[in-house]
Parts: sequence; structure tokens; C-alpha cells
Amino acid sequence: MRGKHHIPRRWWPWWRKREPPAPRRHLSCIVDGSDGQEHLITDEAYAQGMAEGTGHYQVLCGSVIAVASMVTPPGRRCLSCHTLEAIT
Repeated sequence: MRGKHHIPRRWWPWWRKREPPAPRRHLSCIVDGSDGQEHLITDEAYAQGMAEGTGHYQVLCGSVIAVASMVTPPGRRCLSCHTLEAIT
């Protein structure tokens, strides 16, 4: 029965807090210098690699690669990285 003060079910009362959505990681593409394969890297891992200054970065699939993104054109995608992107 609908009355004057009926509230649709889609509205939650203020005391029932919804869980905030999980923050999504920002991912960038980076090319491996040895085989030209394109990997995905998080912003945190990129910042850590820049701070170390070695030119090696840990990508999403867990590999540590030597970067060559400015001299090597993008090649084939790393299937492990792109599969993990779809899961997370």
C-alpha cells in the first residue's frame, strides 16, 4: 500500500551504510626491452622503479623487466598481465 510518505525500496536509510567500492588500480603499459612484449604496471610499481633508478620494474604478472618503452615499439601483449587486469 502506498501512502503519502512511501519511500521506494531503492533508497537506503541513512543508518544502513553501503560498502564503498574497492579502489581500482591505475595501470599503464610498459614495453620489455629484451623481447618487445607489452606488460601492464601499477603506478606504485612504476614509482618504486623510478626511485631505485635501475631501469628495472616489476610488472603485474610478477616479472621484473628492463624497460625500453622509448626505443622499442609496442609488440605483442603479455597474456598473464592482461588476464590479471580482467580479474582485478
